[in-house]
Amino acid sequence: MRASRPAILLSALPSLLMLGLFYSLALHLHRSLGAWPAAIGELGFSPSLVTHATIAVNVFIVVFLSMFALPVPILVCLLVERWRRLVFYFAVYAGLFLTCWALMQLAPAQFLYWWRD
Repeated sequence: MRASRPAILLSALPSLLMLGLFYSLALHLHRSLGAWPAAIGELGFSPSLVTHATIAVNVFIVVFLSMFALPVPILVCLLVERWRRLVFYFAVYAGLFLTCWALMQLAPAQFLYWWRD
């Protein structure tokens, strides 16, 4: 089997988008406030910062929750012989999610505290 570059890119895109939104939010947050937030929540945030945070959180939630559904299409692809080649792309999707999630843990502690709450 030969892997398709566009299919690999499509498999990688959600996690890379999640990581990009996460770190761009950290930068936007720090630059807008001049420091890391002193409190949990979005009180005192500009409308653009609230929008950015909402988009980043929603993308993270969708990609995170998709990981719980991932075993179903993998199992279906394993059961249908013609679709077995697609398991590779689901593995790329899962592997890149885990990699990007690990890279998110390298953010500054103050931002991670705000993000997690």
